[in-house]
Amino acid sequence: MLIHHDGEVSFLILQMNFFLFARIINMSFWTAEDKIPIGQTKISIPAEHGLNYNPGQKIEFHIPSSVNFFQPKESYLKFDVELSNPDVATDPLLLQLDGQMGGQVLIRDLRIYSGGAGRVLLEEFQNYNVLTALKYDYEVNDTIKAKRALTEGCVFYNEQQRSTTGLVQDTANNLSDNPYFDQPGLVRETAATDCQPKKAKCLLPLNTGIFSNDKIFPVGLTDGLIVEIILESAKMSIRQLDTVSKARKLRGNPVFLSANGIVGGAAPPVDPNAVPQYPEEDDIITSFWIRRDNMMGISQGVGAKQIPFVVGQKFVFMNLNTMVENVNATAGAAGVATIEALNYEHGGTKESVRVTCSTYTVSADMSVNSIMIDKSVDASPATFAPTYKISDCEFIVQQVSMPQGYTSKLGSMMKEGGAMNYDFLSFTNYKTSQIASEKLTTLRVPLVQTRAKAVLAIPVDATIYTTKQHIKGDTTEIEYFDSGGGSAPAAAGGKSQTQNASVRSGLVGITDEITQYQLFYDGKLNPSRAVSTARISGKVSVDQQPIIELEKALVMAGIRPHSLMNFQKNFCLGRALSLQDGVYDARGRDFQFQVEYSGATAPTKNKLWNVWCAHLRRIVISGNSISLQV
Repeated sequence: MLIHHDGEVSFLILQMNFFLFARIINMSFWTAEDKIPIGQTKISIPAEHGLNYNPGQKIEFHIPSSVNFFQPKESYLKFDVELSNPDVATDPLLLQLDGQMGGQVLIRDLRIYSGGAGRVLLEEFQNYNVLTALKYDYEVNDTIKAKRALTEGCVFYNEQQRSTTGLVQDTANNLSDNPYFDQPGLVRETAATDCQPKKAKCLLPLNTGIFSNDKIFPVGLTDGLIVEIILESAKMSIRQLDTVSKARKLRGNPVFLSANGIVGGAAPPVDPNAVPQYPEEDDIITSFWIRRDNMMGISQGVGAKQIPFVVGQKFVFMNLNTMVENVNATAGAAGVATIEALNYEHGGTKESVRVTCSTYTVSADMSVNSIMIDKSVDASPATFAPTYKISDCEFIVQQVSMPQGYTSKLGSMMKEGGAMNYDFLSFTNYKTSQIASEKLTTLRVPLVQTRAKAVLAIPVDATIYTTKQHIKGDTTEIEYFDSGGGSAPAAAGGKSQTQNASVRSGLVGITDEITQYQLFYDGKLNPSRAVSTARISGKVSVDQQPIIELEKALVMAGIRPHSLMNFQKNFCLGRALSLQDGVYDARGRDFQFQVEYSGATAPTKNKLWNVWCAHLRRIVISGNSISLQV
C-alpha cells in the first residue's frame, strides 16, 4: 500500500493504519459489543390430510406465518418407512431402499410455495431424486456415509459382509445392521421369523435452495410456506441384496462346498480343510454346506447370520466360470430349489453353514466355482410388487425468535414501502429425450436465468423396466466390469469374470457408449475442442478432462465433490458458467450440448437428459406482494 517516496506521506498512512488496526483489536477482543439475542425452538409440523402414505401419493406441509423466522438448513423431514412384499408367503426376500440415498430416493418431485391465497411457486424440483443421487454419489466420504446411515435410512458398508475375493465395498450386502429388516439369528429354520421387515426412521434434510441456505428465512413475510412432495414408485426405490443376485456382484455370493454331509469321507460338521466332493449330473441334494469364502461360516460362530438368503427363498446353483445355471433337473429347465433351514455347525476346527433345501437333482456336474443365485424374483407371479408405507410423517422446523424491537422495526419498514430481497442458490431442470439410434445429437437448453452458475447434464436410462428387472438389475445399464480373475466367459462380453448391472436405472446417468461432447453458447464452442469420454464409456479407464470439468461445475452448483470415484456409476457432463462468486447471464445465449456416440458399439438405450441449471434466485417481498426473480 505504501507506494509514495515522500517520507511524511508514508509515515502518515502507516500511522493511520496502525490506529485503525488498534481500534479493530480493541473492539473485537477488549470491548463488549451489542449483539442481537436469538432464541431457537424446534417445532413439529404434521403432514396434511393423512397418517400413512403410499407410492405416488402427495405429502403436504404448511409452515405457518406465525413461525415468523426459521433456520432452513437446520430443518428436516422426519418419517418412518416400512417395506413389504405381498408375496412373502411364497417368495420371501430381503429388501432395502437404495443404499446410497436411503429415504431420499422416495421423493420424486418437490415444490415449495409461498403461503396465502396468491401462492407463488418459489422452487420446483422435477426428478428431485435424480439430482440428489448425483449429490450423494459425489459429495461423499466415509464420515458422511456413516452419518447418512444413522439418520437418513442409508446403508453403511459392513466389513463383516465383505467378500474375500476383493470386491469393492458395497452397501447392498449388509445383514448385520440393515435398518429395513431384523438381524438374522444363528439358526434360521422358520420363514415367519427369518429377517422380518421393520420400520426404518428417516430424518432427511431437503436438498433444495431454500432448505440448504444458511440465511434465516422470514416466513412471516411470505404468509407461510407450503412444501409439496410427490412420492416415487416402489420399483424405482426398492433393492434386492447384491450378494444373491445374478446381475450384480456374483463373486460375493455364497459358494458351494459339499453335499449331504460327504466331504472327503468325513461326517458333519464339515472340515473346511478337507477335499470336497462335488455332485455329478443327476445326483440328488437335500442339504449342502457352503464355503467360508465371503465371511460366511466364520467370525466366532456368527455363521448363518451372514448368509444373504432367507428360509423359503428359491435358488439355483450357477457355474461362475461359464455363467450357466445348474437347475433342478426334475423340475424342468427353470427348476428351482427352496431353502428350508440355515444352520451354523461347528466342532473343533470344523465349522460351516448347512443349508437344508427341497429335493434338488443337479442338471450338470458341479465344481469349485458353483455359487447360489436367487430365483424367488423370477419365480414370483406377474403381480409381484413389493411396496413401502410411510407413517408418522412430520416436518421439523428450527424456529428463530428475534427480539421484539427488531421484528417491529422490520414490520414498520415493510409498511412504509420497503422491500426485502432473499437470495439463494437453486436449480431448474430442463428435460429432453434422445432415442438410442441417435449417434450424434444436439441438446438445446432454453436457459433464461440471469445469474447462472453451472449446468449439470445427467442422461438417465429412459427404458421402462418391470418391477422384477429393477429389483434384480436385469437388462439395465452395466455399471462396470469386475475383473477379479478367472476366465472371461462370453456372457460377460469377454471383458471380465462378471459384470455388475445397475439397479438405479432412471435415477443415475449412463454412458451408453458416449465418445465425446462439446458445448455451444455465446456463438462459439466451449471448450474449443471436443471433450473425449471414450475411456469412461469403455469401463476400463478414465478421461481426465471431463472429470475436471465436472468437478468445477459441481463446486459452482454448491455440491462439494469429496469423491469423484462414481464417475462411471453416475455419469454426468458438467460445465461451470462462472467462477467463484461470479454469475452468468444465460438469456438468449442459444445454449447447446453437442453429444457424439461414434464408438465401435452403438448406443442401446433411449435416454432422458436431465439438464440442471444451478443459478441464484431472489425472492422479492414488498408490502403485501411476493415475486420471484430467476
